[in-house]
Amino acid sequence: MMSAGIRFVRAGGERLLTWVSALVATVLSNRSLTLATLAGCALLTLAPWLRPPISRDFRGPHIPWGEISSPTFLPEVASETPRPWRWDSVAVPLLAAIAIGAVLVLLRPRWSSHVFGVVLAFALPALAVAYWNYPMLIESFDSEMRDRALLRAVFRQHSEHMLSAGTPDRLAMLGNKATRDDLLLMTQHPLTSPLEYSVFGMWLVGVALGATVVTRRGSWPRRIGHAAAWTAAGLVLAFAATWPRWLAEYHWARTEAFENANHFVAAERSLESVRAAMPTMEHTARYWLVKGRLSFRQQLREDDYQAYFLAYESVLSGDLDRARALVEPYVLGGKGSIVERELLSEILAQRAAEYVSDAKYSAAELSWSEAAAIAPWKTSYWMGRSAAQLAAAPHRAREIEAQMLPRLAKVGDRMVCSDFYSLVGDAHFAGGSFEQARAMYRLAMDLFHLPKYTNVHAQEGRLGM
Repeated sequence: MMSAGIRFVRAGGERLLTWVSALVATVLSNRSLTLATLAGCALLTLAPWLRPPISRDFRGPHIPWGEISSPTFLPEVASETPRPWRWDSVAVPLLAAIAIGAVLVLLRPRWSSHVFGVVLAFALPALAVAYWNYPMLIESFDSEMRDRALLRAVFRQHSEHMLSAGTPDRLAMLGNKATRDDLLLMTQHPLTSPLEYSVFGMWLVGVALGATVVTRRGSWPRRIGHAAAWTAAGLVLAFAATWPRWLAEYHWARTEAFENANHFVAAERSLESVRAAMPTMEHTARYWLVKGRLSFRQQLREDDYQAYFLAYESVLSGDLDRARALVEPYVLGGKGSIVERELLSEILAQRAAEYVSDAKYSAAELSWSEAAAIAPWKTSYWMGRSAAQLAAAPHRAREIEAQMLPRLAKVGDRMVCSDFYSLVGDAHFAGGSFEQARAMYRLAMDLFHLPKYTNVHAQEGRLGM
């Protein structure tokens, strides 16, 4: 009986080990690893590709291929949340290639390198479109960066322990906490500026490139040559998808050369070629500044372009009153382009921040309200107005909480959201509503409370310290 039991246990153990070995062999087989890598590519396709300083991330399915398929993809429209998942997005062909590739890998594992090559060839133009086909969107990110610096200054006036006042910003490139004056100079070239907001799109290209090399059979020179061929195909597609931007940049370079040589008429003609090559360039601050500067240097009659240029220079010199006087006539009454409205709203927001530093909360509330009315798609101005209202009248905490908490759904920066909950909690505490205050502090800590950046302000408020 004992020997029979031992044989049974041994047979069961051998069968279990056989199953485990078969399972491990299946999981670690080339086919399974290839499918797992394709699944990772799909996740990277659906992941965030662009990360604004304040707004929510733009994922692959949110970004359309270009202005031909989506002439309404403008900053004030794109800032709306929840964003629709578009059938004309850059993610659709990538997901289709990944799905078809998974079937081919199951049927013909030898085709794995070609499958990843196709994914690589589609990922490169998709990433190029996200980076360079929407200059207006990237400029709106730059504007959010300056707004983030203003909010940091406002929150620091409330308490030095606020998260956004004393810790790095949401973007790694902003870890040095540059001031708004530094950010206004726009020293970075517009072609490299999108790289600051890049998240996982570049990872997709890297994974597809590595998988193309690894799954190819043969010597290393043959593998690298195979991957280089697919990369070249992707680069050709990327140039085809973004060629208006490169043509516009060529004319930009000619415009700068003509202006530096004081050939202003030729510079004007070259600038019009920029607009002809890529019509959306006409609605960028970059275009308005150059056109206004050319008008000013030729001493032409003042128009909205020249007024914009002079107002921008006044902002750089700190003369906000003159800047407002120059650009406001072109915006009042519902007039003005997006570029003019954003500049005027930034002027008003900077003035509001100055009022907050002087404890003039009523004046700050008025300036924040004017800025929010001119650029209603910017949630940061609504938050600044509410912060001024809470500082001036803490008893309005319930009213402001009901108004602003739904708007926070548009905010992707968790530090800013957490700080706003803390502000509402402070107002409840000042008004004697301790339970509501603790609830707000709890939300602030749940939203952002990491060991490296501890939410000290909300923690102290929740504990009654």
